[in-house]
Amino acid sequence: MTGSKTRVFFTGTRDSIREAMLNAASSSDQLEPASSPAEADLIVQDVCSYEDADLSAIRAERPVIVLSLLGADRARPGSFPAEVAARESAVVAEAEQWCVLRCAAFGEELAWNTRYAAEGQLLTAWQPEGAPWLAAADVVALIGKLVRTQDRWHAAYDVTGPATVPMAQVCDLLHDLQGRTLHYVQLEPDVLSSSMEKAGFDPVFAARRTEYMSWATSAACRAPSPLLAEALGHPPTALSQYLLRSARSSLTPSRQDSGK
Repeated sequence: MTGSKTRVFFTGTRDSIREAMLNAASSSDQLEPASSPAEADLIVQDVCSYEDADLSAIRAERPVIVLSLLGADRARPGSFPAEVAARESAVVAEAEQWCVLRCAAFGEELAWNTRYAAEGQLLTAWQPEGAPWLAAADVVALIGKLVRTQDRWHAAYDVTGPATVPMAQVCDLLHDLQGRTLHYVQLEPDVLSSSMEKAGFDPVFAARRTEYMSWATSAACRAPSPLLAEALGHPPTALSQYLLRSARSSLTPSRQDSGK
């Protein structure tokens, strides 16, 4: 630790949420980002990464917090959510001290998706019923709580935002983004994946990304969990509090394209 802060190294983190997590850790009273596993007191391993999993940081013999996916253990064999479940198991088997956070879809991922809105349409594989969208800053705050306790390790927890927000309401929240009404258009994962490939995305990335979107807004992932409110002592951050701001940020020219 540096002073009273725990140095945390984020690995495997999806680009669509990485910056939000690093910003939250940088402003935390309990955490600060580390630049390598060797400098870290704690590893945060995102096993939902769309890239091939690199679990080498786990061998650094540091406590590990796993960011996994709600209900992945119930996913169809051979699917990307099932692969996430297998990655989760692999980390748990390797780490000496671990905790799994099975997370709902992040609101920042949804915001990232809006960069592909065109002609007033949000074409996406998110299902119409939506998700209990989770704020990255709330997850970082939860990690800050976990590092101060000794009795919450070697367990898995479902972590969600405060309420399930359907896609029609999401579009309402984004009505000021492009100065026009935004309409949700659902595409099947294979259709969106094919479109992404034609636009130049890696086929494996496209398939994993679209399967994730569909699963994270499926019936298995829509029920809000009370865990964050109980752990933080206040309600989780509502999607309405940050979605439009995050979406505007994702549209800035300096960002790198990372998926739909």
